[in-house]
Amino acid sequence: MPSEVIPAVKDQLSKGGRMIYASGVDEGVNGIKVDYYFGFDHLHRGKHTILRTYLDREDPEVESVTQITPQADWSERELIEFLGVKAKGHPDPRHLWLPLNWEKLRLTDEESKAEAAKFKQEPVDNILNLPVTVVPYGPYHPAFIESNYFKMAVEDEVVKTADLKLGFNHRSVIKLMERRDYYKDVYLAERICGFCNAHQSITFAMTAECIGNVEIPPRAGLIRTLLFELERIQSHLLAIGLVGDLMGFKTMFMHCLRIREDIQDCLELISGQRVTHGLGTLGGVRRDITACQADFVLSKIKAVKKSSDELFDQVLANDVLLTRLEGVGKLSHDDAIMLGAVGPTARGSNWKIDVRKNSPYAAYENLDWEIITETDGDCLARLKVKMREVLMALHIIEQCCEKLKSTSGSIVAAVSKMPCAEAISKSEAPRGELLYHVSSDGTNTPEYVRIRTPTFRVAHIMLKLIHGVYVGDVPAIIGSIDPCYSCTDRVTVIRGGKGESVEIRSLGENK
Repeated sequence: MPSEVIPAVKDQLSKGGRMIYASGVDEGVNGIKVDYYFGFDHLHRGKHTILRTYLDREDPEVESVTQITPQADWSERELIEFLGVKAKGHPDPRHLWLPLNWEKLRLTDEESKAEAAKFKQEPVDNILNLPVTVVPYGPYHPAFIESNYFKMAVEDEVVKTADLKLGFNHRSVIKLMERRDYYKDVYLAERICGFCNAHQSITFAMTAECIGNVEIPPRAGLIRTLLFELERIQSHLLAIGLVGDLMGFKTMFMHCLRIREDIQDCLELISGQRVTHGLGTLGGVRRDITACQADFVLSKIKAVKKSSDELFDQVLANDVLLTRLEGVGKLSHDDAIMLGAVGPTARGSNWKIDVRKNSPYAAYENLDWEIITETDGDCLARLKVKMREVLMALHIIEQCCEKLKSTSGSIVAAVSKMPCAEAISKSEAPRGELLYHVSSDGTNTPEYVRIRTPTFRVAHIMLKLIHGVYVGDVPAIIGSIDPCYSCTDRVTVIRGGKGESVEIRSLGENK
């Protein structure tokens, strides 16, 4: 019952649970189904709980959980926007994805003119209309690889408040996945992100395999692990280089790209592609790795290890760079837990959390490796975590290559049936915990799919870290968090069901 949500959530949190997501599905006459996902895998391996309630479709109202834990903040704002759920008592129920004046886009021309006149007289208190001195970034800015919109209220170069507007890369991935069969969805998921595409596609496959009760062959597990770690290295090297680029150290950025090329060569050799690899499939992988290819990867890994060691030593010996990062954007261990940090952001604050250990998948459980943590919680700590994870990933890849030489057998298991069931699966993408929830109605297409990306968890933490720092430190904080907005944006807005995409014209209006 909706009235039982608050006490039930309090009970899960009191037991040490992490609220990792909240999402809903419009089930027609049954009402709106709302799920609250809790992870206990940092306490008990693989343990998760989902609280489920149904809301009246005509009046979908539920008490806001954000009042209890900030971990629910963005999830509830998403529920408000996409399903019209009223999160009663939510402290910040503004639009997250849709244009901030979305309601005005639906007015007739005459209504719009009247509303615009009123709007000019009565400025709305949102990111576009804060009555303060502001420093805007984006939605398209040379310092941003992806589109987003920051607005910071500044006093004497100190950021007093900041807000972030997402939704500039509108796509319809989730809806499209509900219209295609499971095999095609593997490749659709792969296109969600250019840097963690293998994690996206294979995590979807893992969820479908869980529904179909399919166990992948050991050799496929090793190949998946190899692919995951190659992807982690190329993503981390780019993130490390971008921190240098944002600080004005172009040479550091170019050296990272130089080293990263060897990893790209490995990915191209084993998959035939440098970006979208198409290697994963339901039940395993599509291509085997020969002994000759494994030796090639080992030779490249050896060169990457030598180059990475040299580069990281030089970076950490640069006093100017260290001064820009040390003590900046500090996230304490307690705040990391309270706010629900994941990935290198959490581990940089000494929170030992990693899906590869907490909910093992692929071949991680059979390999020798450890979770990397740092204690300081600042930009430098997050950078060090990524550096050390690059070296740890190289160690994992070496083991995978050696084990592939002695492990024979198939690389794909048969998937014979998809029963009526649902499942969640997680993986540790380069930026952190990636969650897929897939429901099957027994047909060859998913009933629904829900995706929660790592950036969805850490972007709102980034805003809190920006608060109170100098403007000049903001790029360092953004770079150390390494947000990926392409992963996070995943909805398209259609006007009148006619297939016409809505322009975000509001962004340049009403200033």
